[in-house]
Amino acid sequence: MKRRILTLMMSAALIAGTQSTVWADVEDYSDGDVHTIGVVVYDPDSAEMEMFADYYRDYIQEGFPVKFIFSGKIADSEEEKAFIEEAKAEGAEGIISFAGYADGLTNVIKTCEEEEIYYALGSNTVSDENYEVIKDNPWYMGSVGPDLETVYQAGCDMTEFFLDKDARNIVIMSGGASSGNRLHQVRTWGMLNTLEEKAGLVLDEDAEKLSATDKVTELTDKDGNLHVTICPGYTEGGEGLDNLETAFAEGTCDTLMSAFHVSAYLDKISDKEKDQDSNIMVGAIDSFSEQNFEVFQEKDSFGNTPIDYVRGKYASMAGPAFAMIYNAITGNPDAVEEDGEAVRLYQNLWTAKTEDEYIELYSYATGIYENAYSCDDLMQIIKQFNEDTTPQSFQALTEASDVESAKERIFAE
Repeated sequence: MKRRILTLMMSAALIAGTQSTVWADVEDYSDGDVHTIGVVVYDPDSAEMEMFADYYRDYIQEGFPVKFIFSGKIADSEEEKAFIEEAKAEGAEGIISFAGYADGLTNVIKTCEEEEIYYALGSNTVSDENYEVIKDNPWYMGSVGPDLETVYQAGCDMTEFFLDKDARNIVIMSGGASSGNRLHQVRTWGMLNTLEEKAGLVLDEDAEKLSATDKVTELTDKDGNLHVTICPGYTEGGEGLDNLETAFAEGTCDTLMSAFHVSAYLDKISDKEKDQDSNIMVGAIDSFSEQNFEVFQEKDSFGNTPIDYVRGKYASMAGPAFAMIYNAITGNPDAVEEDGEAVRLYQNLWTAKTEDEYIELYSYATGIYENAYSCDDLMQIIKQFNEDTTPQSFQALTEASDVESAKERIFAE
């Protein structure tokens, strides 16, 4: 078994028994050969967004003749349109958006058409309604990311994991579900439905509606043996922390499940553990970020890792969105699209249930040699480097996003 070495216009040399990789630097190309791509960032301080930005800046930008322009915080589609216009003025030929606000997406694509700049959604999906409106626009290439079924199942699987560990006093952090974040709502919906089906939780209204509650909501099973508290709100600039303190003040907690990251309030969890003198199991639908990697190196007051379960996105899953735009800006949109229609491609989330699992998967997502979507992989679906690539091969690689498929590519014979 050998490790695949990244091969985009580079050479590898063995010096004194060590392996050295020499990358093609963008400075080796004339200005006309280096392509500029704008990246729409929903929050530059988000660990997930930092993860994707690092992959583009420190990995893709070093391996391809491309440079990226990153936006500041983009809060809505109007701000996204303004950034697209600014990026175009700075020479951008394409846009990869990690925002993709459903409300206003069609207008964003109209802006791209006016500016003659290609657009793709990275790590996201698009509704059937929006897709029908924009699928034939030649400037919209498509979307890559987990579909809503995968997002829903993430909430279900995490809940089953903790129920198997006898979770009985559970806090659910629903994040932006109450303020329109569909992903947070669907994850919470999955948690609630699983608690109802597997543990007998009594819901006083439909789980989908209840998942979007804007109030601290307490629920139990009919015998009072299971206690669940939903805490809505973001923990930065929202009411999430106040709601968590309210929930913690009401009684003992043995499990906290979050529809988003937990790093911002691990100290609150630690304080509660000390106050009740017992461990709290923690799970998050988040990402395989450097921030979480550092958290897994720590121990709480009971000698456990602060997080017990992570289900989420990983850095290099942003690779196919780059390949999608790169094909378009180099004159080969047909390498992605079939019959001129934008694509909707889907990826899996990864799961770590132990410190060792997290470290292993993190290395597959971020390493130079061990990478789920290496430059070498992406070259195979970029027509400029592989004339035989097809929309079918593009889809096959993109959707081979599970851990086993990534390992097969990394450790190819």
